[in-house]
Amino acid sequence: MTRLLRLIPLLILPGWAMAQDFMFQGWYWNYPNTVNGRRYILHLNDYVPALADAGFTYAWLPPLSYATGGTSSNGYDIQDYFDVGMYRTPKWGIRQQLNTCLQAMQSRGMRPVADMVYNHRDGGDWEPNPAVEGWIENMNAAKIQQGDQPYPSDRFICSVPLGGNSGNGFGTYYFKIRSASGAAPFAGKNLTFVAWTETVAANYVATAISESEPNGGGDCGQANNSVDLGRRIVLAIDGAGCRTDEIAVAIDSADFDPTGDRLYFRMFNSTPTGGFVGLGDMTDHFCYGLWNGGLGADIQSQIDYRTATDFTDMPSGRGGMGRQNFNPNGSPTQLAGDLDAMLFYYDLDHDRPDTRDTLFEYTRWMWEEIGMRGFRIDAVKHFPANFLGDLFDYLHARGINPGLVVGESFDYSPSALKSWVDAVNASMDPSTRDSISVRVFDFALRNQLDLACQNPAYDVRNVFNNSVVDAAGATGFQTVTFVNNHDFRFGEPNGPIVVNTALGYAYILTQNQLGLPSVYYSDYFRNNTLRGQINALMQVHKRYISGCTSRDYLNNFGAFYTGNYNSGQASKSLIYQLRGGQSGRDVVVAINFANTPLVVDHTINLTSISVGDTLTDIFGVTGQPFVQVGNGAFVPLSVPPQSFAVWVEGDLTNETIPIDTTPIVLSIVETPWRDQSEELQVFPNPGTSGFRLAATAEHAGEATLEIMTAAGHRAVVRRVQLVAGPNTLPLEGTDILPAGLYWARLSQGEKVLTGRFVKL
Repeated sequence: MTRLLRLIPLLILPGWAMAQDFMFQGWYWNYPNTVNGRRYILHLNDYVPALADAGFTYAWLPPLSYATGGTSSNGYDIQDYFDVGMYRTPKWGIRQQLNTCLQAMQSRGMRPVADMVYNHRDGGDWEPNPAVEGWIENMNAAKIQQGDQPYPSDRFICSVPLGGNSGNGFGTYYFKIRSASGAAPFAGKNLTFVAWTETVAANYVATAISESEPNGGGDCGQANNSVDLGRRIVLAIDGAGCRTDEIAVAIDSADFDPTGDRLYFRMFNSTPTGGFVGLGDMTDHFCYGLWNGGLGADIQSQIDYRTATDFTDMPSGRGGMGRQNFNPNGSPTQLAGDLDAMLFYYDLDHDRPDTRDTLFEYTRWMWEEIGMRGFRIDAVKHFPANFLGDLFDYLHARGINPGLVVGESFDYSPSALKSWVDAVNASMDPSTRDSISVRVFDFALRNQLDLACQNPAYDVRNVFNNSVVDAAGATGFQTVTFVNNHDFRFGEPNGPIVVNTALGYAYILTQNQLGLPSVYYSDYFRNNTLRGQINALMQVHKRYISGCTSRDYLNNFGAFYTGNYNSGQASKSLIYQLRGGQSGRDVVVAINFANTPLVVDHTINLTSISVGDTLTDIFGVTGQPFVQVGNGAFVPLSVPPQSFAVWVEGDLTNETIPIDTTPIVLSIVETPWRDQSEELQVFPNPGTSGFRLAATAEHAGEATLEIMTAAGHRAVVRRVQLVAGPNTLPLEGTDILPAGLYWARLSQGEKVLTGRFVKL
């Protein structure tokens, strides 16, 4: 038979002889701290045996490093790279609990995948940042015209000294605010102004007041708006007239420490009522004048700009960075485009050797010390591809060759996704390329599956032609396919596939040559019928599809193969044939997206199957145990509405795979985790010395005792021996600590007890 227009042969590579891998994304965007009273990582641990039995070989874990949001964060606001539940408690649990889960995975042949955040960082200490000050104050119309973007106003604060020998004391301060460039797109956008001191805090609870125009102040021959210290006022960028808003803030002697204080202020873009907004609404406003009414002088030159980019004092004591590691820092940038736009928190400068060294060390540590065996890399189009090439060279040189490396590039263009893979590969040494396969999530295919599953008017055959493999020439070793993940959330424009979700999984789980399939937690655990279908599809893949080297899209546009449709239609069905697998059997798949039955006599490829041969309905869903290949290569196929069927060559009626819909024993109760327990008591409290703690242990054995500062920095750590029942232990090392508030933390296995005390 003549070879066909849409026959897709693939090179027979050694990897196709290997068993198919499947990845389980073991979390979702707003996953709970606990499930049924168990920390989240332990809940996942409970299902490791079932996941391994189903065939999952990789488990994608949530970001593990401590994030600024603590137990309320899913981890992308990454703060301390080297704190994986050892010094503070992330949302998922603590280090000992993670170890339990990793050991369970190792024992069942599953490999944990770390979610790595290399693009940005959040939650450092505030530090003066002259580069940011220069960027903001030197913005002009020409720079805006050439593409420069404003520095995000939600990521800096300003201050001037008060009291001491600063010369600034009580009186009224007049803040003069305007757009630096006067660019038309900024006019009319809102910002919120608030000033405070170390004595009087900013009040974000009280309702913000609104400006009253005209309020250009003395520079414009106008009045100004007065606002109390700590109170918010909402302004709008003036695009005409003198373009100035002047805010007067009165400070009396009780509002600051006369021996030394600071007057802080923020000017963050906001909604008309003072709420936060996204990056697209940021403007280039700045305080071009600050008049000290008491001195009768402009003190604008005393303003310093501060960013939360000082990471030199993390609880782990590692991963130190400062303002020089983040854009802008004097190196060329526009804060625009995929690479340089400050979309998330503080944007790292990957061209600095010390930035790279820290991230390289972090990755090596995740492999060697924590035990990760794969890496999912966040937001890869927002930093240079050669950074990853150099990272993988670094790992490979040290004998680290992860079996799964996949980048997340939220892009629906198959060629753009393939280009990213090519760029990373081009920056790697040849020996590294031979050892590490770099993959990309196939967002292009996922977009097609979304349209096919949820748009009744869509011609689903477009799915055949728009994956990274089919449209851009990638190999299955370069992609990961998926139906849903945490990026697609309910209530947002890009929501999850909730209609015909099983049909999307039927496609990716029967397509070994399109990439490594990934299954999403929410789809698997919250829909027992879908879970049973996924398990069955993985079984048929492992038995009969693994290693297939050719695929024929039988009903694709312009295909040589023909179909006589008695019910249903080509535009609402995907019919394809897989050949050359380890089982030696041809496989035919039909997915029916229509709400009517699909009944069709369709021709197939007779290269490795003959007229008269039998094909078994392996799931037993069509009402016919098997079909036969008829004259002219026609095979009679029938599929129920909005369903799928798989036929495998041979009489396999005794080997059919039932779709189990038994409910999984899981009830997600999103209860808050309390890291504090009344079982741990410190005495004397408050006290000056001789501190001891009392705690009740469930069993005898070794435990970790830590003393943490109020800011979360570890001051003391040691191993202690506990007896079963009541224990009294001295808090050694506390006598030399300065006065302040501290936390004592006692960890034994899964149990963590904390208690706070005050040293006078």
